[in-house]
Amino acid sequence: MGLIIRSIRQVDAETCGKIGFQAHKAISSAHGYPSEQPSFEFAVGMIRTLLANPNSWGALAERDGKILGSIFLHVFPPSPVAAIGPLTVDPSAQGGIGRALMEASLIEARKRGYEQVRLVQSPSHLRSFVLYTKCGFTLREPLFLMHGNAVPNILGKKHDVRAARSEDISACNEICKSVHGFSREMELRRAIDEGVASINIDDTGNINGYAAGIGFLGHAAAKTNEVLKALVANASAIIGPGFFVPGRNSDLLRWLLDIGFHILWPANLMTVGNYQDPTAPFLPSIAY
Repeated sequence: MGLIIRSIRQVDAETCGKIGFQAHKAISSAHGYPSEQPSFEFAVGMIRTLLANPNSWGALAERDGKILGSIFLHVFPPSPVAAIGPLTVDPSAQGGIGRALMEASLIEARKRGYEQVRLVQSPSHLRSFVLYTKCGFTLREPLFLMHGNAVPNILGKKHDVRAARSEDISACNEICKSVHGFSREMELRRAIDEGVASINIDDTGNINGYAAGIGFLGHAAAKTNEVLKALVANASAIIGPGFFVPGRNSDLLRWLLDIGFHILWPANLMTVGNYQDPTAPFLPSIAY
């Protein structure tokens, strides 16, 4: 029988999670850094969570009844951008699995009206970089996952950071639009509901930057690096294993290293479709 691509069901979660755990462990072990999926239980739990998310779509590849890999596509309305990840393939499977899953997810994105698609890729996994490049993706930003602890008041009183509220969303959306060309309102609202979103305000009460959580799933946008530093320094917690920093923001990277953060692992932000080069400092999430 040929390769079959079909939707993932909850009954498939354990098998897909096992493949994801094994695939990430093989790559991270070969290069000496922690795995993105640290345990089998974590990997299975992530699959189950994504399957329960109405804004995520999952597909798997199977041949002769054997599951060989899986992929997820995520949307964040009203953002015009969709994101792919994770894509995992059984390390023992023959070639072509990843390409079939990628093509299926890009077709699904177009069906839903999304021409802009993004993903975060592990640069040590050259096969995936080649695959994404062949599928039309372009490398936009080298990233580093930074691990460490927030250091409140390290910047003194010059920056006022407080929890974000629903009435701040409009101003935060405008900042995100000025940086990226679109807002990420759904993620910001979720972060506010979870109590992890924050804003930076100046002496006149204007919002100069925001963070939808400082962590793996969070993102941030700011008018200056000083504002972004204040959001990181005054975060209530670093959520998950760390947060991504664009590699070309050497000022922010140097500051983080100086105050005790360290680099956990590298990554690449890749995109297909229209892309606006960011006009001010930002932090991406694992999605984009």
